[in-house]
Amino acid sequence: MFHSKRLLALIALQCFLTTAVADEISEISFDALPEAVKASALQIIDKKAVSKVTQITENNLMRFDIEADKTENNKEVTSWDIIVASNGKIMRITKQVPYYTLTYPQMQEIEKRYPGIKVTEVESVDIHYFDVVGEVNGKPANFRLYEDGLIEGQSQQ
Repeated sequence: MFHSKRLLALIALQCFLTTAVADEISEISFDALPEAVKASALQIIDKKAVSKVTQITENNLMRFDIEADKTENNKEVTSWDIIVASNGKIMRITKQVPYYTLTYPQMQEIEKRYPGIKVTEVESVDIHYFDVVGEVNGKPANFRLYEDGLIEGQSQQ
């Protein structure tokens, strides 16, 4: 269940991060990661929990998608998906967690707004980027700058 969701998440992430088609996507081992990427990942996850590492090269920029799973009592409890720029900067952290990890007031608010809901998935997402607003030749320019240098949504009006 988590693996098919991961595949969908990776596809959605690719669409989200850029509108261009990726130059290259390949699976690699954790040990093949640059030292800065390994160090950043190991601050968040345990190396033994890593289930997949994907190297993504796009527009001459490289980033890595690291997936990890935590199990308890032979049951997958937490699923991580971490995107790290080649310089070791964290770009995105996604963590699927059990519903019961939400606070009681959060659960009450969900139940109040959606009576009878049966929650099937809870995902925590942290994305790091800069929204940059400027001016080029007197015209507004707005874009999003990611940790790996990727610029998305360049616009001039």
